[in-house]
Amino acid sequence: MARNVQSAPAADDAATVTRDRLAGGIAPWAAAVTSILVAGIVAVIARPLAPDLGPVPDAQLWFDAALLRRIAAYQQPLRLAGVIGTAIELVVPVVIAVTPWGRALVARVVDVVGSTRAARAAAAVAVVVVVVTAAAGLPVDLWAYGHARAFGLSTQSVAGWAGDRAIEVSVMALGVALVLAVGYALARRWPRHWILLAVPLGALAIAATTLAAPLVLEPLRYDTTPLPDGPVREALTAVLEADGGTDAALLVADASRRTTRQNAYVSGLAGTRRIVLFDTLLERRPEEIALIVAHELAHERNHDVLRGVLAGSAGLLVLCLLVELVVCRRIRLGLQRERADPYAAGVVVAVLVVALLTSSPVIAWTSRRAEAAADLGALQLTGAYRDYCAVQRGLVERNLSDPAPPTWARLWWWSHPPAASRLELAARLGGDDACRP
Repeated sequence: MARNVQSAPAADDAATVTRDRLAGGIAPWAAAVTSILVAGIVAVIARPLAPDLGPVPDAQLWFDAALLRRIAAYQQPLRLAGVIGTAIELVVPVVIAVTPWGRALVARVVDVVGSTRAARAAAAVAVVVVVVTAAAGLPVDLWAYGHARAFGLSTQSVAGWAGDRAIEVSVMALGVALVLAVGYALARRWPRHWILLAVPLGALAIAATTLAAPLVLEPLRYDTTPLPDGPVREALTAVLEADGGTDAALLVADASRRTTRQNAYVSGLAGTRRIVLFDTLLERRPEEIALIVAHELAHERNHDVLRGVLAGSAGLLVLCLLVELVVCRRIRLGLQRERADPYAAGVVVAVLVVALLTSSPVIAWTSRRAEAAADLGALQLTGAYRDYCAVQRGLVERNLSDPAPPTWARLWWWSHPPAASRLELAARLGGDDACRP
């Protein structure tokens, strides 16, 4: 009896030590996840103030009726195609996840790979879902390509377009497969705490991808060269000096091999930061190109790429929590055996797709705020209101972008403020006749 009485405290002590060790191992990861969430929220909320653009004004104040009719002829069927394409992207993964046919397809893939290799099987299922979804949407994509060619916006051959599309689908499939493979590996090893490891690792992966994208992903689409000497570089040098200088590379992309559209963007982190101009943009006046670069410099000054990394990392936490919620409910209902059940990989992919697509309005709203803040920064840096308005008009005319899209389309898809709103902003800041036609 005495021996039994003494063993109970010893067992309790051992259990306490085990719990303390477990808590000590979890605590740093929990702190990291909390920090990521806070940093993501701060990155979205505490940012340079975006001007209030107000309601979208009537496009007829800025553009003639003939151009607006041509834009409508291009944009209206394209919006319908966008709705159909989005529906396909939503429906196909859900169908694969919940229908007998879809579950049989997933089971067949898992059986081929081996159910004991849960991470590999889940990755294979992810590839299949992405490829099937892309195949279902191929007719819509092909129509959109032909529609762009009919309006003179695409310069690619069918073979060239198909090659680009194949690369896009392959990169997407590889990315989703890696996400599921890592997630399943963590869920199998640490089923109760996998989120605490997945989120910090995912944040590192997002940062690494952003850092490497200019060197690895962008070359899959464009070849870039340094901006040559000449009037354009001279105009840009003046803007760079006014901004205080930047170590971001100024590059030109050979976009004209694919499109007649004009565009520019900033990408990369730290040593890979770059400002890239489409070569089609070099047809514009140097002063207008300088204004566009001032806009991109404002993005860099506002650290918008880094903000995107932080916000994306916080969004990853939300995605993981949604997956955990759905998976735990399925386990309670007896629909799957464990978190790392490879036969449920189709469900996980469906949850990810639905969550990402339905969050599009939030992502678009965040992007519009960043673009409006960059517009304001460019105008404050240059004071070139007329050049700014010439740029906005020129981009609408060249790209056939809708200067005043329907509210539903703007809220769901538009990553930039409508051109009519941007023109109204310049007129308001620079005086009523600063850029009237």
